Amino acid sequence: MLAIGFLIAGGGRDDLLSLLLWRPFSMIFLTLAITFCWHDALQNGRHLLWFAFAVVLLPALHLIPLPPAIWSSLPGRELIAAIYRDAGMALPWQPISIAQARTWNALFSLAAPFALLIMVLSIDLQWQRRILLLLIGLGFASGILGMLQAVGPAQGPLYFYRITNNGFSVGLFANRNHQAMFLAAMFPLIAAYLSLFKGKPEQLSFQRAVAVVAGMMLLLLILMTGSRAGIVLAAVGIATSWWVYRPPITNVRSAERGTEQRTRMISIGLVSLLLVCAAIVAMRTPAVQRLLETDPTDELRVTAFPIVMQATQEFFPVGSGLGTFVETYQMFEPDKLIASSYFNHAHNDFIELLLTAGIPGVILVLWALALGFFALQSQIKLRKLAHDSPGFQSQILGRAGMAIIAMLALNSAADYPLRVPSLMLLAVIAAGWCSNAYRTAQK
Repeated sequence: MLAIGFLIAGGGRDDLLSLLLWRPFSMIFLTLAITFCWHDALQNGRHLLWFAFAVVLLPALHLIPLPPAIWSSLPGRELIAAIYRDAGMALPWQPISIAQARTWNALFSLAAPFALLIMVLSIDLQWQRRILLLLIGLGFASGILGMLQAVGPAQGPLYFYRITNNGFSVGLFANRNHQAMFLAAMFPLIAAYLSLFKGKPEQLSFQRAVAVVAGMMLLLLILMTGSRAGIVLAAVGIATSWWVYRPPITNVRSAERGTEQRTRMISIGLVSLLLVCAAIVAMRTPAVQRLLETDPTDELRVTAFPIVMQATQEFFPVGSGLGTFVETYQMFEPDKLIASSYFNHAHNDFIELLLTAGIPGVILVLWALALGFFALQSQIKLRKLAHDSPGFQSQILGRAGMAIIAMLALNSAADYPLRVPSLMLLAVIAAGWCSNAYRTAQK
């Protein structure tokens, strides 16, 4: 499910052709997850599943038709009711959502993450570690693909999406900022992988050398995206990786000290060669220059912010319906900002959630914060858990998950990463790891 999601669902638009495949796959996965994994998942993560159910329930409630007397009296519906009256039409039954197709899309988009959450909460520790390895593999595959995109033709065949940041590293995504977010998430994941190492000392030396140089390579790959947010997220990822990391213990003696030194030198040489190649490629791409230039998109976000806040006030406290930002913003957009392109999101998901979901959206955010607080509290309590303890792997993965959730939340204040299906899957895995860590801490 992860592999398919990252290969065909790396864009945040609702008109992607690949969604014709992803949505049926999502429903199949959801059916299988509920059929075979629901019982174990409910036992292992009851609180998180109730929260997920509430998230799914909200857009469903926004689609229930209401009598004309009710919906027309809700804040922000005056213009819609006036259009019906001026057209000489009787007011029909309408749901809370002012653009039902968008809200249906929001509802269907939750099938895949809900299915994956059930699976993550039900699988054993061995499969949890395989997920960790798969995510790291997907991250570097996306990074290498992005490097090839950056040095290749701007309209080349390596770009998977029609509307994308041509000429920059986007990897498996449609947007360079989402590529940068995913690459930055590799730092805590690598720290978790290294913490869970078991083997000989020379093998540990090899793994450490690869991890250090891989981290340096990640910095260059993030630079190649041309994402300013990516630089901040990389710093946060490096900082949180120190919190995730626990020095592994080797319980098998090395056969020969010379073998350990040769292994270290060979590993450092190979990864350093790859690092040099990545550095040369990074310097030859326009992404670094873009970091120093003024971005018209950033200026539009600042200009449009008062308009978004005006719309938020008009539709408060019920909201305009999940997924309806485009239509809601266009109701208030001044003539001077009208252009051939449209403003697709508020680029601050907390404000957009307040606009489209109102008070219920705020309650969901506070609920998520409460779950995160209790999970973090348990992780801090067991920070010095011994390596041979039964819950050690769960705690390491839980800290990695908490770091990723914190990065996604930070990025959501200036972008919309959780509107991308593949990054939703990443967030769900991180939340599942946090839940598993909390459960083991209570034993």
